[in-house]
Amino acid sequence: MQALGVITFLSCILCMFFIYQQYTLAANIVFAFSLISFSASLALSLLEIQLSTKALELELSDMEGLEDPSVIEYFKRKFEKD
Repeated sequence: MQALGVITFLSCILCMFFIYQQYTLAANIVFAFSLISFSASLALSLLEIQLSTKALELELSDMEGLEDPSVIEYFKRKFEKD
């Protein structure tokens, strides 16, 4: 994910250089590649967030008073008691 983010920024820099040099076709191609890599980076980021959330729920599921493995429900119940 981070590598795609770096590729995205480098592609944007290259695109700006091509715009400066007035290579419009090359700038369009590089910008399209940059958008695709940015979209892929965001998709991978979302996947990583979902995986880490599930891992955190599994890790916390053995806590006392946590019947279902939902972290959000655990915190809701915890703060409702106070």
